[in-house]
Amino acid sequence: MVVKSNFLIEASYKLSAPEQRVILFLVSMINPNDEDFREYVFPIKDFAEMAGIKHKQEYAQTEEITKSLIGRAFTIHSPKGRLQISWLSSAEYQDGKGAVSLKFDSKLKPFLLQLKERFTKYGIEQVMRLKSSYSIRIYELLKQYEKFGKRIFFMEDLRSKLGISYSEYPRYGNFKQRVLSIAQEEIAEKTDLSYDFEEIKVGRGVGKIRFIINSKAVEKNQITQAEPIQPIPATPESDEISKLIALLPAEYRGKESIKRLILSSFEKHGFDYVARNIEYANDGSNAVKPGVSLGKGSNYRVYLAKALVGDFGLPSREDREANQAQEEKARQEQKAAALAMRQAQEKIQREQENKDRARVYRESLSPEALEALKEEALVRMDPAHREALNRKATGSVILLRIAIDKLCLERMKLA
Repeated sequence: MVVKSNFLIEASYKLSAPEQRVILFLVSMINPNDEDFREYVFPIKDFAEMAGIKHKQEYAQTEEITKSLIGRAFTIHSPKGRLQISWLSSAEYQDGKGAVSLKFDSKLKPFLLQLKERFTKYGIEQVMRLKSSYSIRIYELLKQYEKFGKRIFFMEDLRSKLGISYSEYPRYGNFKQRVLSIAQEEIAEKTDLSYDFEEIKVGRGVGKIRFIINSKAVEKNQITQAEPIQPIPATPESDEISKLIALLPAEYRGKESIKRLILSSFEKHGFDYVARNIEYANDGSNAVKPGVSLGKGSNYRVYLAKALVGDFGLPSREDREANQAQEEKARQEQKAAALAMRQAQEKIQREQENKDRARVYRESLSPEALEALKEEALVRMDPAHREALNRKATGSVILLRIAIDKLCLERMKLA
């Protein structure tokens, strides 16, 4: 079952259909007795099937979806005030296991856990086959009012809840065709609801929509339900050990002596300590990179064991991070210098283009018009520049030419 606070259902946000399926599936896995969010670990293959990702695009699109769910903020209006939040707090990829671990943002707890009032509940199978993201959102908004049989929205409020900006479907006819009608057909075909809608005029246009909500029985065989995806059972410690083993070169992941070495060090020092020393061994061991450490052997286990005892990975990581910071600083400086040079070149080019345009304009004038232009330029010159021109000071002729060119460009704009 999907159980969500009505405040969350009423929030304004826009997610793609695959993104919504992921969120709703995670919500459906919450136990009614859960007091805190758990981490859910899914094989990438099963995650892709759940989200409707095409074969051979599983990893790229899965990462794109999780990155979007972490970074895309939305606003919930509750009695305590407005909350700006993103859906997920983290998405950890376990490359060695081909899995991803997802966790809700902790601030969502009041809207998904231990709900006693003001919530809406429906079966996950009702929405997993919906292809339009608007269909999923409209289903939720109407399911909330199912027992009342109708719901009215102002157009701007409905647009906001669906995450549709005014630049999308600006004409009501397009909004009706691309959103309301498509959702109406899809919801009626694939869920336990159907709806009709009435257009209510406000002024000259449609200002409100009245939805008439109809409940309908759905036969069990009418909706094809996917096999439930079972999370990989994992404790925090076993999960971290798996991540450490995944950091090892592939040929050493199955060696029991190295696993014991990692487990012993993990119990004493923790995850980060072991991870940085595995990274150090991977970079410096001749067994992994032949010839990288001249005069030393090529026994990876021995190299790793020495690194774990002496924590050689700490200064190595600090040096690497310092080098990365220095390289990033240099890149930013080069980028800024390139930008400044490009802007300077563009400025020179614009000035030359303006000079050429002003020259063409001057050459098109009669001698009388050109003299009048010169007189007007003299009047508009800075008094100090005009005085320098009268004294025939060095560079004063150039100042007059600049004033005439400026006047030419102004007149060309008005022409």
